[in-house]
Amino acid sequence: MRSGLLIIFVFITMLGMAQQVPQYSHYLFNQFQINPAVAGSKECLDMRFGYRSQWVGFENAPRTAFGSINGVIGKKKGRTKTFQAGGIMLESDITEPTSRTTVQLAYAYHFPAGRKTTASIGLYAGFTQYVLDVTGINTPFEMDPVLAGGSNSNLLIPEVTPGFWFKGPTFFLGASLRHVTANKIDDSDFRVARLRQHLALTGGKAIKMGDNSTFIPSTMIKFAPTAPLAVDVNAMFDFDQRLAVGVGYRNADAFVGLLKLNFLNYFTLGYAYDVTTSPLKASASNSHEVILGITACPFNGASGHVPCSAYD
Repeated sequence: MRSGLLIIFVFITMLGMAQQVPQYSHYLFNQFQINPAVAGSKECLDMRFGYRSQWVGFENAPRTAFGSINGVIGKKKGRTKTFQAGGIMLESDITEPTSRTTVQLAYAYHFPAGRKTTASIGLYAGFTQYVLDVTGINTPFEMDPVLAGGSNSNLLIPEVTPGFWFKGPTFFLGASLRHVTANKIDDSDFRVARLRQHLALTGGKAIKMGDNSTFIPSTMIKFAPTAPLAVDVNAMFDFDQRLAVGVGYRNADAFVGLLKLNFLNYFTLGYAYDVTTSPLKASASNSHEVILGITACPFNGASGHVPCSAYD
C-alpha cells in the first residue's frame, strides 16, 4: 500500500471533521494573528506571543503556541496618507497524533477611507507543515508498511490568506479568508481530502463611559463549509487604558472570562478562561489562553502612544 494512503489518513483524521484552524478567545487582543491587513495599525513595532490549552483534561486536546511581529514600512511619524506594513506570523497547533506548524509573511497597504477613517488590504503567504506521529496509532491496516515502520510522516503545503481592515477612532471592521487555495490531496485508491476555506469576520466599537472608562463590545463570526456557523460575542470594560476585564460567549461551546493588563509601559498581558458548555464538558475541563504583547513605544511616554481603544 503506497504512502499516499498515509497522507490521506493525516487529512481525514485531522482535517475531515477536526479543528482545521486554531481557535482564539482573546481575538480582540490578537487581531494580526487572524488578519494580515492589521499589520502596521500601530505607530510602532508590535509583538504578540501566546499559548492556548484547549479542553484541559481531554485526551489529545488542541494546544496552540503562537507569535507575531508587525510594523510600518517607511512611514513618517504623524502622516495619515497611504503607507505599507509588513510582519510575520507563526503558529504551532498540536492535536495528537497530528500537529501543524504555520509560518507566514504579511504585507498590508493602508490608505485613507474618509476624514477620520482608514482602510487596508493585506496578504499572508507562507506554508504549513503537517506531521503525523504514527507511534501511538492503532489501525486495522496491518499490511500498511508505512504504519508498520513506525516512522513519522509530514507534508508541506502553501498557505495564502487575504484580509481587509477598516477602522475609525472608535470602531473597527475586518475580514480574512484562510486556506484560500483550498489545497487538496487526491488518491484514486482511497478518497479526496481537502483544506476548507475559513472566513472570519470581526467588528467592534469603543463607547466612552466617563472620563477614564470605555465599554467595548465586539464579535467574531467564523464560517467554513460543512461546519456550523461559529459566533463569538465579547464585552469588555477598559479602565484608563491600563486594565480591562470582560466576558464572552461562543455559541454552543463556551462562556469566556477575559482580562488584559498594561504594565511597565511597554508590556500587555492578556488572559482568557473558557468555561466549556458543549457536551465535551463531560470529559474535559476548561480552556486557558495567555498572550503577552510588547510594543516598541511606551503607552504614555514621549511618543504619546496609547493602545487603540476599539480593539487593543
